[in-house]
Amino acid sequence: MFRGLLLAGLLGYGLAAPGMIFNCADNLQDICNNMCWGAYCTRPSFGVTLNYDRYGGTGNRNSDIGKARQKSAGCLPRPNRCSTKGGNPRAGENCDEYPFASTSQADQGGQVSKCVISRHNSRQGNIIGEYYTNTCKGKDCQFIITFGNPAAAGVQYCQAYSDPHGQCINDQVAPIYKNGAPDVRPAGKKRSDLEPEAQAAMFLMASGMELLMPIDTPINTTFFHPTARNATMKAWVEDNDDDEDLVEWDFVEDLVAARLD
Repeated sequence: MFRGLLLAGLLGYGLAAPGMIFNCADNLQDICNNMCWGAYCTRPSFGVTLNYDRYGGTGNRNSDIGKARQKSAGCLPRPNRCSTKGGNPRAGENCDEYPFASTSQADQGGQVSKCVISRHNSRQGNIIGEYYTNTCKGKDCQFIITFGNPAAAGVQYCQAYSDPHGQCINDQVAPIYKNGAPDVRPAGKKRSDLEPEAQAAMFLMASGMELLMPIDTPINTTFFHPTARNATMKAWVEDNDDDEDLVEWDFVEDLVAARLD
């Protein structure tokens, strides 16, 4: 039943887009911390179902709508708090927002943002951009994001889906911000205290990856796993701290095999 309702909702919005996997262990640890805080820790929670609306139909991150969404998240104007000119003592970081400025959820206000390693932010942005092009075909679409390897070293807040009060402690060197100040620990202590859109569980994929996704996801649901088109180039970019734009991504189908908790 859930799958039918999910697909009906996706089709009603514009396109039934398979969900997107972010592998949190693959130079996305800080990115996943920000997204998981927005999905499971902040109140109200944003969850993981997003509507890509091409920056309010403009198709441009630097449009008035795109800028307003980034400003609401605290990433504009520049220099922002994540740059050395804005007071950040750590060079090589920039501002990551959730929900993405390319989605209509950003219009709700109260987005969360975090200072993250610039290369990691570029990787996330490139994956999202290629997903929009190849999966959404440049049109409005609704999609789900999921978190692969959510217990990887350096990933703190993705475990909040089962223990929001215990895990959502905003104590990292680069704290999560909301509405111009560090966000606060949620009062709810139990998994059941999360809003329905934030209810999640761990699943095993056919590839062997463990994935955090909506709790009612049916077995055999298809998700897309971004995979570097040229693994040698990806390794070279990582070893040499080079331009992430040199890495191109393909989206490989992966199926939900079993629920783990």
